This record gives sequence, C-alpha cells and structure tokens, in this order.
Amino acid sequence: MSWEPGLPVLTEADHLAWAEWRRVSKRDAQRKRRAMYPRIDYYPDELAAQVIGQMVGRHPGGNFSSVLNRIVSEWAEALPPEQTNAK
Repeated sequence: MSWEPGLPVLTEADHLAWAEWRRVSKRDAQRKRRAMYPRIDYYPDELAAQVIGQMVGRHPGGNFSSVLNRIVSEWAEALPPEQTNAK
C-alpha cells in the first residue's frame, strides 16, 4: 500500500511518497501564486529610493512590496477613469 494525503507517514516508503507529494504540491502552489501575482523587478532612481526609504519600516505595511503597492494605488486613484483599465 502506498501513502496518500491524509494517511499517517509510517514507513520509509511512506516518507518517500510523502516527500514527493510535498515537493509537487509546493511546486504547483508556487506556479499558481506566480500566475496570480507577477513579479516585477524595480530599481528606483535616487529620489524614488528616498521616498520609498522614508515609508519603509518595522510596522505593518512597512515592507517594500506594501509601500510600492500603496504608492501605485494612490497614484492610480488620482488618474482620470479613462486613463486606467481598473474597475
């Protein structure tokens, strides 16, 4: 009998089957996550780096992704609706 999700891992064969299942599950989850949230490499100029640096900190929403999301969201809200595809 081979291991299946939900069953206890008892033997070495079970452990190997579980490890393979876990590896495949993590890979599939990462592919799904990357399809939903594209990664954007961004190197700010000096002024942008100063602005971002002032907003980054050890508080909720203080990481680089959250700061950039906030800046872009505020910028997008200021645009006239005909200049965006946002709903």
